[in-house]
Amino acid sequence: MVEFKLDHGGSWIGNFANGLAGGRSAIHSDLGARAILVVASGAGYIVDATERRVRELPIEIQHMWFVTELQALVVTNGLWIEAFNADELIWRSRRFSWDGVRHVARSNMAVTGEAFDPLSSDWIPFQVDLTSGEVKGGSYSGPSM
Repeated sequence: MVEFKLDHGGSWIGNFANGLAGGRSAIHSDLGARAILVVASGAGYIVDATERRVRELPIEIQHMWFVTELQALVVTNGLWIEAFNADELIWRSRRFSWDGVRHVARSNMAVTGEAFDPLSSDWIPFQVDLTSGEVKGGSYSGPSM
């Protein structure tokens, strides 16, 4: 349950269904009152608190960052990464993992980590450029989503 307080003094409460995987929970208001990211145990929602509208994100969120240089939120579900601003999806990377990631970190304008490869049981390094969504490495090289 999240309470949204409005500039004119009113407020309202939203209830959000939890994700299936039981991931993290967080609230990011970096994009302003018209695009608040609510994460409930991995399930992601973009909330326009002023208009009382909610849009459910179609991915389970494992990691998230606000990228000041893009004025965007960047999220990953362990298979690919998406960047969006208050109005739209800016880019979606290609899928770079078969089944999950580990050691995920953001450094400057890149996200790095390791993607699991079920064929070899190895963890393969990947890097995603946050300005474009371009991916180097990873364990998945099949068709894009």
